[in-house]
Amino acid sequence: MSLAVYLLCAGRGDRLRPLTERIAKPALTFLGKSALEINKFAIETLAPSRWLANTHHLPEQVGDLARRLGVDTVHEPEILGSGGCLANAAPMLGECETFLVHNADLIHTVDLADLYKRHQSSGALATLAGVFRPAHNTLSCAEGGRLLGVHGYREFDHRIEIARLTFAGIAFYERDFLRHVGAGPEDIKPYWIRALESGGLIHVEHCDDAQWHDFGTPQGLWDAAKFMMEATGEFNYNYHPLLSEPKPYVDNEAGQDDLPDLLRNVLVCEETPVPVPFGTKNCVLGRDFKWNIRP
Repeated sequence: MSLAVYLLCAGRGDRLRPLTERIAKPALTFLGKSALEINKFAIETLAPSRWLANTHHLPEQVGDLARRLGVDTVHEPEILGSGGCLANAAPMLGECETFLVHNADLIHTVDLADLYKRHQSSGALATLAGVFRPAHNTLSCAEGGRLLGVHGYREFDHRIEIARLTFAGIAFYERDFLRHVGAGPEDIKPYWIRALESGGLIHVEHCDDAQWHDFGTPQGLWDAAKFMMEATGEFNYNYHPLLSEPKPYVDNEAGQDDLPDLLRNVLVCEETPVPVPFGTKNCVLGRDFKWNIRP
């Protein structure tokens, strides 16, 4: 079965301004590797036959990065959202029987091979990865993971709801799903509802045994960076793993060479115009910002 991959890279990253005025979210790095590269590496085990990424914000930067990774791009002069982008890429996605749509602003350990296998065996038109995040749980699921509807959109009968989950920004679709999408800016959720109302089966897989970080906010950016340091055991600061002191969790993505001692829980995204103070902790730093975070 042929598989296409569509990496969503068009977002402006409004909640990470001013950092994302200079660096697009897919180009943000974790231990020296861009988010786009990290996600492409995770997906490569599926052996896709087609790679695509959409562009809008900082398109030259994202396009150059995608080309270096062997990913074709489809540009959106007007940002089309998580649903409208499918219509824009439909001719290319439709070349394959199945396609994976994957947000590029994620760092996670979701078992994509298992998710793909479950999608193939389910007979579903779409299989969505879901995580439990109470503040954002809108996917209403019946027994067996069948999607009933989406809270906050069209009314539906949720009396047999047994779980409510958050969409994780990862989904497998069959080619036939494209007949439910429309042109123009739109979220993906109305297209799910349209498919359900046409009798299509949409399945939700609960992936809460995986680590999952959406780095669209300063806190999410820090959480993803800390997870990468912990998962890989790699630190680019004064940490000596054979000694007994606690890990400092300092990620020097900027390669700034004058960082002082006794930093803790600090992500340096860009070269700072003034020296980082001795003992700085619990923050994300850039050229013109300092964001406080929970360690």
